[in-house]
Amino acid sequence: MSKNKLGLSERGDEYNFRKKKMKKSIKIIISTVVLFVSVIGFDKAYGQKVMTLDECRQQAVAYNKELKAAALQNKEAQVNQEVARTAYLPKFGFSSSLMHRPNMDPISMPGYFLPTADSEEDAMAGNYSGTSDVWKPGTTIDISSITLINSGFEITQPVYAGGRIRYSNQQADAGVEIANLSLNMKYSEIIEATDKAFWQVATVEENILIAVEYIKMLTELEDQMSAMYEVGLQPASEKLKVTVQKNEAELNLLKAKNGLKVAKMYLNQILGQALETDIKISHDENTDVQLINFDGGITQAGNKRNELKILEKQKELSELDAKITRADYLPTVGVSAQYTSYWLKDLYEDVDFQPMLAAQVSIPLFQWGQGKKKMRAAQLKIQQAETDLENTNELISLEVMQVKIQVEEAYESIRLAEKNVTEAGESLDETRASFDVGLNTTAELLSAQAKWAEAKAQLTQAVANFEVLKTRWKNVTGNLYMPEDKEE
Repeated sequence: MSKNKLGLSERGDEYNFRKKKMKKSIKIIISTVVLFVSVIGFDKAYGQKVMTLDECRQQAVAYNKELKAAALQNKEAQVNQEVARTAYLPKFGFSSSLMHRPNMDPISMPGYFLPTADSEEDAMAGNYSGTSDVWKPGTTIDISSITLINSGFEITQPVYAGGRIRYSNQQADAGVEIANLSLNMKYSEIIEATDKAFWQVATVEENILIAVEYIKMLTELEDQMSAMYEVGLQPASEKLKVTVQKNEAELNLLKAKNGLKVAKMYLNQILGQALETDIKISHDENTDVQLINFDGGITQAGNKRNELKILEKQKELSELDAKITRADYLPTVGVSAQYTSYWLKDLYEDVDFQPMLAAQVSIPLFQWGQGKKKMRAAQLKIQQAETDLENTNELISLEVMQVKIQVEEAYESIRLAEKNVTEAGESLDETRASFDVGLNTTAELLSAQAKWAEAKAQLTQAVANFEVLKTRWKNVTGNLYMPEDKEE
């Protein structure tokens, strides 16, 4: 063997020895770092608040102020319903009035001769035949003021009001149903927003783990390139390629960690806790997802969507408004019973309550066509409600089809992403093996590592998108219900 060949062999043996020694040292260092980080992570996690998706949903629902406002509106509608029921019942009341007139002039009545009649019957009938010689002297009432007090108890009962009372009660019932539907809609919105925030945190956390693993691969490659450079097997430019890639990966990791802080702050805001709360989520990392059963999606949406039910109730309210408008121009009948007394100072001092019954009938006759015009306006309002209902129904059907396509795309994205991860892993293993024997360049190995990290990140994002879209599908088909205990 020549001296030159012997030198290369020695250098190769030295390189392999240093390479093995360096790899062993790196493994020891990495194991120590992992153990140290695990201990620190355990200490931090011990104080962290670990929450599942269901727990996040429950806390978001319990905290949300808009949902609380909707619940108060619901209670208000129920109280208004109780108020409307009282219109059927009689009304009791007490009233009293005082009239005082000061500085009155004296009241004078002149004297006169009494009239005569031929019989008592004529006198009773007011048929007088002449005048007698009996003189009735005049009188003068000299009072400076007069005071009249009128007091009484009254009970009134409507008998017929053109159907206004019945229609008003039906409107109150519809108001309660609309409030219930609005509360359910707000609940669905909160659940969907919570799911988006939750899976955003999950996605960023998974991307950070991928970035850490990617940097670990680059660090090992950088150490390997340094060793090869020191023995003269690789130029410095090849090592610098790895270092540049590693620096870029570390910068991306820093951005991901900052993004995680923002994602957690947003989730904390939805949950109603301090933004800086170090929340940690727990979720199933399994990518073996099942496709949703899309059968009857549009039909379910048409029957269950709260928006459509609210518009149907609003149309019902418009129809009841038209009936109430018509009732305004129908006769009304009412009865009342009173127990009253009068007290007139200096003239009638006795206080004596007397019963009195009364009935009232009101019949509108002529209002210059006002009733017809109001009825026309009410009918136009009903037509508007019908148009809004039809338009919203069409938009919801379109929305269901769009979400269906999105869910299918997300499902296929997971399958393709899983395939890409497998292929990228195999490509990376093959490229690394070829690189170790000098059949691939550094750039090719870096590209394989980057594609592997990108494929892993795409799979994580695809799974998160699918989970969010599953909740979205439930919402658009009207199957995201508020639990009954939350409605109370």
